[in-house]
Amino acid sequence: MIENADAVSEETDYSCGDRLKMFFKLEGRNIVDVKFTSEACLFCNASASLIADLAKGRTIEQALSIKEENLLRLFNTDSKSPRYRCIILPLRVLKKALQGFEKS
Repeated sequence: MIENADAVSEETDYSCGDRLKMFFKLEGRNIVDVKFTSEACLFCNASASLIADLAKGRTIEQALSIKEENLLRLFNTDSKSPRYRCIILPLRVLKKALQGFEKS
């Protein structure tokens, strides 16, 4: 958890019960810190950790440009995987948290 986070988002995947909450600290358009809390499986936690590492130090636009396909490639899987929803949940949370900060 980040005290005074600039953006916070939480999602639950009701099909498996994974719950993830992400906290973002921003300086201007830059993401300076990302933390998360979860009640989730190993795949969701690993994906959340990767997303946090990929987003930290980048701009909001760069973080929002992370693609589902790229994340799945890191896990050497595709959308047919039984773990697809677990892996993609952190990306959904990131996009939900940062969407309002996009440049117009």
